[in-house]
Amino acid sequence: MIIQFKKYRDKQSTLTCIRSDGTRTWDKLQVDFELHDLAHFAIETELGFTNAFYGLLAKGYNIQDFLLPVEQRPQALISKNLPVESLQTEHIANLLLIDHFQKNIGSDFIDQLKGMLKEDGLAFPEILTQERLEKINNSFEELISKWNALEEEGMLELTFNPI
Repeated sequence: MIIQFKKYRDKQSTLTCIRSDGTRTWDKLQVDFELHDLAHFAIETELGFTNAFYGLLAKGYNIQDFLLPVEQRPQALISKNLPVESLQTEHIANLLLIDHFQKNIGSDFIDQLKGMLKEDGLAFPEILTQERLEKINNSFEELISKWNALEEEGMLELTFNPI
């Protein structure tokens, strides 16, 4: 799947995903939400997750499906029905963003994540080692640099092919 982030300064940036069958989904992004979606990309590609945000989009769900009120979402996208990978990825992305803004990808990241997941009754993804976390963080920081370097109406294009 091709993922395109288009940058605008005076209006909302956009996210477009073009699936292998040629169908697409797109939407305007909430202000500064690009970083969250870039974090998802770094996480899902490094961990080989196929059932988190981009994997679900590749399978035919639309970006707007995630934004609907709970009672209007497809059954598979209601929190209690989401795949474990999807829920784990949300926690990892949120913690990654906190660390990014605090400029501190700490050694306690994995311990914090384990605690957060346990609180929500979720298993820790054993594939997430300290080494993989560093790769995720490096990829995320590189994506942010590319995004920040884009001019008005520039596009960051990524390919989603999980491991």
